[in-house]
Amino acid sequence: MNHAEPLTVRPAGPCRVSLQDCFAHTDLAWRLDHVPDRAACRGVFFNMLDERAAELGPEVQRQYREFFKLYRFLPFKLYPVKDYLTRIVAVAQCHFGAEGIYRGLFELQAAAFPAWRRTLLGRTTFAVLGNDFDALLRGIERAYATGTPTNHTTFQVTRAAPNRYAVRFGSEYLYIEHAMTGALAGVARGCGYEPAFEVQLDDPFNGTVHLHLQERKAEGSP
Repeated sequence: MNHAEPLTVRPAGPCRVSLQDCFAHTDLAWRLDHVPDRAACRGVFFNMLDERAAELGPEVQRQYREFFKLYRFLPFKLYPVKDYLTRIVAVAQCHFGAEGIYRGLFELQAAAFPAWRRTLLGRTTFAVLGNDFDALLRGIERAYATGTPTNHTTFQVTRAAPNRYAVRFGSEYLYIEHAMTGALAGVARGCGYEPAFEVQLDDPFNGTVHLHLQERKAEGSP
């Protein structure tokens, strides 16, 4: 599976959040029943989602804020993953349309990494690690090991060969094959690579993403 071309055009029609459409076109309702109540992630991700909604257009952000009411969170406090999962699916549905939710999850998460780079923590990290994909991936692995992004996910990296990696997700309640591959794509693209993916799921919440990195061609090159 490879998401090479970003989907940026919203289908014709009014932009509005519809959980009915989200439930009809995804397994969100099932996931919400199976995600543990204690599973949580940091408020910074909620804040970045609001910023991403603004980048998609003022109407998307307006719909998002009107529907969810609360949209600013304490960056380092833990909040329920069920809430974040509902919100990211809703933003994808609002902008990309009901039929494009899964592709929208990929694009939203791919854009999360550039947004994180602009934060104080992100700027500090890049000042130390630069654009070294391997170093960044190992840094993400260490962050998960200490429970920094979430209190539930395990993230393990294996380098199978030059420019080939296997990333193992455990207890990951966002969509591994859509949202988390998008997150990895954002890191790879930020380091000058275009990734190809093969996803092997054990079940909806556990699986391995295999990455093959290719250097991105300069614009105008053959």
